[in-house]
Amino acid sequence: MFAAFLTNNGHFTVTDPNYRRVYLINSMLLGIALICSIFFVINLAFFQLYSVALVDFIGALCAVLVWRRFQQQPEVDSSAWQTVILLALVLLAYLAVTAAEFYSLSWAMVFPPVAFFLLGRQKGLILTVAFFVLAWLLLRLVKVSLPVEAWFNIGVSSICLVFLIRYFEVSRNEAFKALAREHRKSQQLSITDSLTGIYNRAKLDALLESEINRAVRHHSRFSVILCDLDFFKRVNDQFGHMVGDQVLIQFAAILTESCRDLDIAGRWGGEEFLVLCPHTNLAGAVQLAERIRSSVENARFEHQQRITLSLGIAELSANEDSSSLLKRADDALYRAKAKGRNRAEY
Repeated sequence: MFAAFLTNNGHFTVTDPNYRRVYLINSMLLGIALICSIFFVINLAFFQLYSVALVDFIGALCAVLVWRRFQQQPEVDSSAWQTVILLALVLLAYLAVTAAEFYSLSWAMVFPPVAFFLLGRQKGLILTVAFFVLAWLLLRLVKVSLPVEAWFNIGVSSICLVFLIRYFEVSRNEAFKALAREHRKSQQLSITDSLTGIYNRAKLDALLESEINRAVRHHSRFSVILCDLDFFKRVNDQFGHMVGDQVLIQFAAILTESCRDLDIAGRWGGEEFLVLCPHTNLAGAVQLAERIRSSVENARFEHQQRITLSLGIAELSANEDSSSLLKRADDALYRAKAKGRNRAEY
């Protein structure tokens, strides 16, 4: 429940790229409101530090207002800026009214990691440098009397902190980019045939269902072409599987080149390939099948032998599902083979 509360009531899920930023924005705003409220009571009731208590009150109020706006309008980038600027103003005001007493300088160390995480490397670095410069000018303005050694240690430790946080932020972004690349690669591998590089059976199954649903929804024509290389087993037996693989790769390239932009081609299994033809009636699919068959017949393959192709064509009928459509295309393919191969049937 608390996790949902910090992600705008579940508006941002774990898979959302901004999930962690949203989580931190809500955490920081509520944290500022809570800490400032506690310090407001303590400084007012126990220490009579009225100026510090006023800063605490204003900080808590502003944090609640920004948080409420973010809940109503979940604009991540603008809310990230508002959170960082609010944090900077609260910390600077706290430094000014305390004149660096009560170890208030230690709170300045909170700013860099928040700025880098919410705004990124470049903007976070600029805001962090600006924050420390303003803090130094502010402390000089209120005439904070610290020895030179203290200023030196504060300056060097602040610089080291900034560079360390920037280094970790760069490393984190590089890791995320590497993971994203691997994710894209694995997604690509999951939908493509490893040998030919075109769509695999699983992807074709999904696309077939999608195209049938779209054709039914829009009352449009849809056809499929099932292709099978004739006597392909002879190629493997006579020339070896390496040559057979090259023939399949070359055929996939010919098939892709012969198809139109709207067609979807993929490897159905073994030497069988499937072409999905959206917005295409039977006559259009027959014409496309003949172009594919002719291109294969006239091509020069790896083993310098003639390859032919048999094709089965079917157009989607009313109230027909994918299994029935593919069964009719498969029956047509068997008729093409029975009639001597190197032909298309429907």
